[in-house]
Formats: sequence, structure tokens, C-alpha cells
Amino acid sequence: MNGRSNRYRLHHWQLAERQRYLGELESLSERLHADVERLRTEIDQAGGAAALPTRSPIDPLFVRPLVERRDKLLHSIAELTEQIAEAQAAVAEAQQEMKLVEGSFAQRGGLNFEDRLTRRARRAL
Repeated sequence: MNGRSNRYRLHHWQLAERQRYLGELESLSERLHADVERLRTEIDQAGGAAALPTRSPIDPLFVRPLVERRDKLLHSIAELTEQIAEAQAAVAEAQQEMKLVEGSFAQRGGLNFEDRLTRRARRAL
């Protein structure tokens, strides 16, 4: 195995890892959005966030913790959105690097079919 082949595999692995990480972040974001919607429904059923000051016997035990949890989730979603944007930029950069590496291999004729296969694809063969 030569250095070019190793370089190609390294870039391919980095791209796959960045794509996996981005997918995990997006999945987490979807789950958090679903949790926020569930909390909004529970808050509405309990009288709504606007009813906090007027319903003092129920508020400390039920509504206020829901509102606080929802607010924390919204803050987490905002942070996660920034991380997703950074991960998308990293994936785009890794894809660009892969194109450059593949282009240089194609020009030199150093990239054969086996080099393009991932480990899973090799096992399937």
C-alpha cells in the first residue's frame, strides 16, 4: 500500500466520520424539537405559561418546572444549531478535499476500484 492510497483512505474515513457526526447532531436536534413540542402541549394543558402568576397552588409543583425545562431545551437547540452549521461546513470542506484527492489520483492513474470501496463494501464482496 503506498502513501497516496493511505492518504485517500484517510480522507475517505474523515469524510465518513464527519458525515456520521452531522447525522447524529441532526437526529439529536429532531428529538429535542419533539421534546419541546411535547412540553408545549403539557404546558398548554396545564393552563399555559401565561397563567403562571395566577395559579400559584399548581405553579410550583407542575407548570413552572415544565416552562423551565422547555426554556433549557430551547437554549440547547440554539447551541446545537450552531454546532450543526459548523459540522456542515466541516463536511463540505472534507468533500472538497476528497474531490481534490480523487482528482489527483485520477490524473496519476493511482486510484483503482478496490481503493474506492469502503470496508463494508469489501466485506459484502
